[in-house]
Amino acid sequence: MTFAVGKHSQAICDRCGQQYDYLDLKKEWNGLLVCPECYEPKHPQLEPPYHAADAEALKNPRPAVGEATVAFAGAVPGSSAFESDGMLPAPQTKRLSVLTSLGQATVGPESTQIYTMTVAGKSGGGGNAYYTDGVEQRNFTFQVGQVRLFSFSDNSSQGHPMLLSDTSDGSHGGGSPYTTNVAYRLNGNTLTDQASYIAAFTGATQTRELILTVDSSTPTLYYYCTNHPAMGGSITII
Repeated sequence: MTFAVGKHSQAICDRCGQQYDYLDLKKEWNGLLVCPECYEPKHPQLEPPYHAADAEALKNPRPAVGEATVAFAGAVPGSSAFESDGMLPAPQTKRLSVLTSLGQATVGPESTQIYTMTVAGKSGGGGNAYYTDGVEQRNFTFQVGQVRLFSFSDNSSQGHPMLLSDTSDGSHGGGSPYTTNVAYRLNGNTLTDQASYIAAFTGATQTRELILTVDSSTPTLYYYCTNHPAMGGSITII
């Protein structure tokens, strides 16, 4: 099929809508027929050149070989760092020395964790309760070798000195205070007996702390308020 040349024809630019001589229109790369003022050549970035990815793998590599990590108990290599009870691993109670190519580091379960204790009304009513970091009458699980510090710096704990016992609810349940590996600290001063701790607890203006060091002889314990019953929870030792 033949078409007229169009030398006497008029046409409308597809972009600006103005009328031009038909033969003045130019066809762009996108198929539009536009006037000379509207004509735009195809931008080079619409057809970027192909670049092959740089190779990363090496032929016949020779990586550095690190030294094996050795863990041993105490300061004498050769002693076992890990014990077992039959087929089950025994609780880890030894301080471990880890020797690597970067040096030696001492690690172990003897980490100290601080619990912030506050006192507020029980969620179900019926008196006050100890709250540990916002959890009401929390039941703890500690491991042998750990050190746990209970902080009563919040003013809500004034008048509520806490002790430990191997009897549920302590003296309110007919038990007595548990004092083995338990230390008391008021205003930064360490006290050795719980009687002095209780007497000065409310008047302490800086720090009020009870510190428990857990060892293999530590039984299941219960924390309680010496002045009010049913405020505490349990401490399970594993």
